[in-house]
Amino acid sequence: MTYWTSEDNVAGKPGTALFIILPTIGCYRYRIGQACYMCSYPASAPPKVKWSQEAIVDYVKEALKKIEGKKGGPFAVRMFTSGSFLDNGELKPETRKKIFEILAEMDNVEEIVIESRSELVRYEAVKELAEIVPDKHFEVAIGLETANDDVADVSINKGGNTFADFVKAAEITHKAGAKVKTYLLLKPIFLSEHDGIEDAKESIIKAEPYTDTFSINITDIQKGGTLYERLWEKKEYRPPWLWSAVEVLIWAKRKFPNKRILSDPVGAGSKRGGPHNCLTDYDRVIGKAIKKFSATQDLSYIENLKHECRDRWEYIVENGLLDWQLVTW
Repeated sequence: MTYWTSEDNVAGKPGTALFIILPTIGCYRYRIGQACYMCSYPASAPPKVKWSQEAIVDYVKEALKKIEGKKGGPFAVRMFTSGSFLDNGELKPETRKKIFEILAEMDNVEEIVIESRSELVRYEAVKELAEIVPDKHFEVAIGLETANDDVADVSINKGGNTFADFVKAAEITHKAGAKVKTYLLLKPIFLSEHDGIEDAKESIIKAEPYTDTFSINITDIQKGGTLYERLWEKKEYRPPWLWSAVEVLIWAKRKFPNKRILSDPVGAGSKRGGPHNCLTDYDRVIGKAIKKFSATQDLSYIENLKHECRDRWEYIVENGLLDWQLVTW
């Protein structure tokens, strides 16, 4: 079963999130051979047996038992499909409605998050769900990745999704009564460490008027033969330094203190393609500090870190070095 709980920020407060990977057929872009270059989520999603819509609802009910009736909240429920929750090819409207009706009855659930590509965000679909859970913090997470259309095309293969498409989807979401979480990708391929940091900052500035929560996704190398994995194996791409993530998070929270700024450094310090500094034990300490900051929004967790390996990172950033120019990773 693919669901788990983790310490997280829930509607602006420290709490617990239940993550559920729904066993749908996954992203339509992946199915037609046009997946984002870094993504292999559909390949590692629950087994590709055709699940009925009724079975998916039962799966959600089973996952919710982990938090059902539990105290010590607040709790968030974050549902991922390795695609788009609002894609009728993955989840029928009646299935989405049934899931939300179940969540509406759970008093300890204060936040609900679903994901969708911009082009699949439709007013009536969002409004129907928002009206079922009017007293809960309901967010639609949209994968913007970058506000630079050229980077989105060349470095991510976002499939024609532009910043204007994101703006339209965000405005529809707000009009329909939900909030917007914006996913940004830190350091897509073909960008230096310096340019990756600047791209994230510029994207935050452009997307801020349309965003309630930012999720800074620190690139890791997913298994499954992605372009990112192939470049990483050839030492032509290095996942971002954890110091780069710390830099962006501190900058973003100081600049926009009223926005929720989240990040989950998956695989931090891992030699197998995780974001890292110098691959010492302290990398994992920084990863945990980032998670603590995300849960609490307290900058002290990441402002007072030991500056291990920071001088090497500063040299790389200040000189705009590209990954293939580095002697050591």
